[in-house]
Amino acid sequence: MECAALKAQPAAEWTLRIQEMEFTVRESARRKTLSLGVERDGQLLLLVPAGTSEAQLTAFVTSRLDWLYGKLAEKTALHRPSPQREYVSGEGFLFEGRSYRLHLVQAHSPTRPDALLTLNGQHFELPESQAAQGRELFVRWYTEQLTEWAGHQVQRLALRLRVQPKQVEVTDLGYRWGAASRTGTVSLHWRVALLPRRIAEYVLLHELVHLEFHHHKPEFWERLEVLLPDYAERKRWLARHGADHDL
Repeated sequence: MECAALKAQPAAEWTLRIQEMEFTVRESARRKTLSLGVERDGQLLLLVPAGTSEAQLTAFVTSRLDWLYGKLAEKTALHRPSPQREYVSGEGFLFEGRSYRLHLVQAHSPTRPDALLTLNGQHFELPESQAAQGRELFVRWYTEQLTEWAGHQVQRLALRLRVQPKQVEVTDLGYRWGAASRTGTVSLHWRVALLPRRIAEYVLLHELVHLEFHHHKPEFWERLEVLLPDYAERKRWLARHGADHDL
């Protein structure tokens, strides 16, 4: 992990750069433990005992990356303008990282008369009479698509996993993309369906590895890297762009 430090005089406060992130490090002779925080303005802050080495700080930040990326994504979501999504013809909706225009139609799809919302070629189709329930129908559709995809992925990965999930569910997890319980259930946010598939794969594998390691210690990341060698790049993409994938 690339790291560079620029120390000021006196060395009570200085800047530490790890990958593309910049941290303000504040040393204190009274402090006994390391603390990582995200300020209201987005500043990354490390409160540390005096004399803590760059190597120690890098290791500490690395162990907290998942928490940190989650906080940054949450802050981005809280401070970005709320999407003014309208369920009208011409509005764009994401699926698997691509945007598709919505077409309001007079009748249900002739090929799937039981489905209120369908994806036909390059656009979504929704009966005009159901536009008022547009968000609910999109969430339901995303949930169905992601549930099917995740099931296929778990089957594909079965021989590579050392712990098998007892259940994979798709639900609303708030600001979390995924979760894994000690009872063997893996949960994905329905918003994962909007992400490019390579990023969705990272989210799923992250949670599948948590069935084996219920923490973010080095062995967790080492196992994830075996299954997904470029996981770090995908994780950075999710931190930067994930908040844009919503309704």
